[in-house]
Amino acid sequence: MLKKLFFILISGVCALSTSAQQLEWSVDMNAVLNNREGGNNETPAQTFIFTRITPQIGVSMDHGRHSIMGGVTWYQPMIDNLAEYKVLPALHYHYKDSRKGYEFKFGVIPNELNNNIALFLRSDSINYIQPNIKGTVINIQKPHFWLYSWFDWRQFRTNYKREAFDATAQVGWRTTKGYNHLSASAILRYNHLAKSYKNPLENEGVVDNVVLSPQLGFTHHWHNGKISAWAGMLLTLDRDRIESSKWHTQAGFIGHLTGSWRWLSLIENIYAGKRQMPLYEKYGSLLYQGDQYYHNKFYSRTDLVATIFSRDFLNLEARFTFHATDKTTAFWQQLAVRFYLDRNLWNLHKKHKKGTNGIALQSQF
Repeated sequence: MLKKLFFILISGVCALSTSAQQLEWSVDMNAVLNNREGGNNETPAQTFIFTRITPQIGVSMDHGRHSIMGGVTWYQPMIDNLAEYKVLPALHYHYKDSRKGYEFKFGVIPNELNNNIALFLRSDSINYIQPNIKGTVINIQKPHFWLYSWFDWRQFRTNYKREAFDATAQVGWRTTKGYNHLSASAILRYNHLAKSYKNPLENEGVVDNVVLSPQLGFTHHWHNGKISAWAGMLLTLDRDRIESSKWHTQAGFIGHLTGSWRWLSLIENIYAGKRQMPLYEKYGSLLYQGDQYYHNKFYSRTDLVATIFSRDFLNLEARFTFHATDKTTAFWQQLAVRFYLDRNLWNLHKKHKKGTNGIALQSQF
């Protein structure tokens, strides 16, 4: 595996001298108002209101197969001063072969998991504040097979900080890549928390978290509508080595349903079984990145989504979310705006305005 990654990186460098270069750029901006009512101590009532912008600039070679992009992600809460902001670097190498369906990214990768990850692996709040991956992404899309995997080094080990990383893979098979298909898939994750280098705390030990979720599903499209559903099992294994070598085992049923028609969508996620995240009280989000509602025996999340405005570069969405567990309920209201523009969209927009291209632009949302 390392030899393959090294070969791809060397190929990218060689392409600089053997093919035409193209300046690349993109701007990705999100503005979110999320008001949360209800919940409990683990999921308190609170309000997220922020803007997040990621400008990038770079160069591509070999007809876009190799590219290097750099920029920053600026997270800014809408408060009276500039406190609590975050400026995160974003610099990565990107290899893409659309004909073969291969894609590889390496470095600090911005906004990668926003729409590609299950809630029990990464919560909305984590996506808001920590949208970038520090590591690698491998994406393979074939007519009947797909693989989406990543390695995220969330925190590096120092004298005073613990090492935290996860290696995750989402793999699946489908009857066809068309609109209507059956599918079988699985999510696998190894999540790790290590000790700091010097003077670790007395109760500081190595922690392992393993996630396995096999699933069966189907997708059906019709005019102006779509329905997609899957069901499976969520199995997790947790071990705190400083306490014992014994593994905590949690298993339960997990299901998902999405129905959409025109500009309206209804999304249902449900879990029933043993409480997940057994070490949450001790390690919190340093270990567990998933939604804290899964720390219950029963959890239902229902999202009603209305796409108010959707164009080539801009999307405005209202979302109402209802949470119900065996202990509490909560109601969230969200208004979100996304603006996205890059070189390719800009060029297509100019051609469309000049009337040189009769093909309508496709929305990116």
